[in-house]
Amino acid sequence: MEKKTCQDYADSDKELQTILCMSDHDAFLPLFLAAQSDLRAFIGAAVRDTVTREDVFQEVSMILWKKFDLYDPARPFGAWARGIAARKILEDRRLRSRLPESCTPEALEMLSIGHGREEAESAWQDREKALNFCLELLPERSARLIGDRYHKDMPADVIALDAGLSLEAFYQTLSRVRRQLRECVQRRLGLPS
Repeated sequence: MEKKTCQDYADSDKELQTILCMSDHDAFLPLFLAAQSDLRAFIGAAVRDTVTREDVFQEVSMILWKKFDLYDPARPFGAWARGIAARKILEDRRLRSRLPESCTPEALEMLSIGHGREEAESAWQDREKALNFCLELLPERSARLIGDRYHKDMPADVIALDAGLSLEAFYQTLSRVRRQLRECVQRRLGLPS
């Protein structure tokens, strides 16, 4: 017997199809919740009226859910969500053209770019915090090798000589310590190894 997918129930049972297809969106909720406050701020900066702002947010949320299968996980979810929100805001303005605009389409684009920078800076700050935490966990000798090489910018042959290692052994040790740091940072950030 062939196993049916959620799409096979499209005509027969909409409720069952919705329930079965929810598993296709397992990753949506954590991404959406993480981006929700930034998305609200983005929409709030472009839409003055509180009722309209909430309507736009709800509509954007539904669009994000419905189009989640089009999301490219290699790109930041927040940027994708803001792009959809920007289009929805412009569409809403066309429909409600009698209401005054709080910002132009160009200003809306600048808001989107600004939020993207903040998102990227936040990601780097999170990685830096995770790296500092992981550096604290290193054994003293490993921490000293990393500090000499990257903080003091000492030549590899000088560090190897000071540590009583051959140059080859130094590079192998350094490679092992960097791998440990990378894996530690990925664990701290909840990223796959």
